[in-house]
Amino acid sequence: MDNKAELVTAYITKLTTTVPKNCFYESSEIKESLDVIKNLLKNREFKTKDFFVVFDKDFTGRSFMLAVVAGLILPQENLKGYAFTGIVNESGEIFSVEYIPQKKVTAESENLKLITPHHIDNLDQLVYYLGKEKIDIPFIALVNRSEEEVKSALQKIENSIKKKEPSFSIQKLVSIFNLDVDRLFMFYRGLLPPLTFEELSGENPWIQQIENYEKLLREIYSIFPSRSRVLHMGFAVPSTLAFSMGIKLGTKKPVVIYHYQSDKYVPVMDLSTPEQIRSIKKIKKDIIENSETISVHIPEKTHARELAVALWIASHMPYPDIEDYLKDKNIPLVKIELKDFQGNLPLPDEIGRRDYWIKIVSEIYSALNVIKSKYGVSKYHFFMSVPVPIGFALGMAIGHFWEGVVYNLMFGGGEKRYHPVFNINDRRLSSIF
Repeated sequence: MDNKAELVTAYITKLTTTVPKNCFYESSEIKESLDVIKNLLKNREFKTKDFFVVFDKDFTGRSFMLAVVAGLILPQENLKGYAFTGIVNESGEIFSVEYIPQKKVTAESENLKLITPHHIDNLDQLVYYLGKEKIDIPFIALVNRSEEEVKSALQKIENSIKKKEPSFSIQKLVSIFNLDVDRLFMFYRGLLPPLTFEELSGENPWIQQIENYEKLLREIYSIFPSRSRVLHMGFAVPSTLAFSMGIKLGTKKPVVIYHYQSDKYVPVMDLSTPEQIRSIKKIKKDIIENSETISVHIPEKTHARELAVALWIASHMPYPDIEDYLKDKNIPLVKIELKDFQGNLPLPDEIGRRDYWIKIVSEIYSALNVIKSKYGVSKYHFFMSVPVPIGFALGMAIGHFWEGVVYNLMFGGGEKRYHPVFNINDRRLSSIF
């Protein structure tokens, strides 16, 4: 682009050997700029050793440099829909140029997004946002919180992502991909209400949260169709809602799951690779006798079509309320709890075991499968006192194929008791991912 803001196309041929000349132009300014780009490629040890470039129009200035660099180092499919303007030095820093507003108008007239030094500061950021590797996407789910708390939560997730990926910025993610920041969160202003069994199959606030969540994820994934997209999930919701959100996501999309503690969002389960995702579904056949993390208490009368399961990992001991709810229902109760750290689950890094929370989820899932097979269980009733990330990951593992009901402890009818909130095999929980 020149100072009249015309769109110039660069046709680039990548070479594996060096050549004495990189362009037909005799301009010393262009020659010097191309030499800078050559040295940049050499310094960064890219596979492309050299290149030859042809422009379809005459121009002046150095603002073409960012476009040529992008064409040399980015995947061709990721360049579609973009134009570039900016000066690049041999260290990979990107500097501003003149006439950016005019260039933006020209690019938009051709349905192109103009990437400028206002979007990216250096080569690492260019590669991170428009390269071939994964892109990180924060997502927050909150219940009974304010919009200010949503913004604060997103900032905390951003701070956590930056520790591993310094190039990450929500502002840059939003501006480069024209992403509406409202797509990065879902929140419900008040407390979710108690339901009856009759209300489960109809529209209700609980299933509406799942439907909204699905809509937001569809929109997010559609923006990055050619990239590996890693969701960074943070929550301040009931663990039962997180469980159902996990069912909806399924086990085909990479995700890093965060736990909210001491006013921070801390990553506790990295499920960003297929191997890590598969680890939560690994079945250990002797899990009841040889579990590393959980104890499983099975009542004598377990051979029943329906079985209740109490998961106790968080601080609230749920058994009395569950037993009160089940007292006239003739449904046996299996109790699953932690062997260590009961009610005070440490962060993985605190005990030097990054897979500790993943192991808990895997062993709970194993136990449920073994019990289901051994005792002929066809329907589960789930009661959870677990950290929200555990609920989410367990939902991912279980999926929507089992018959079962999820219950939440809440006030209804003047008393605090368990109420059904989801049918596991509700088609609306079926993963579309």
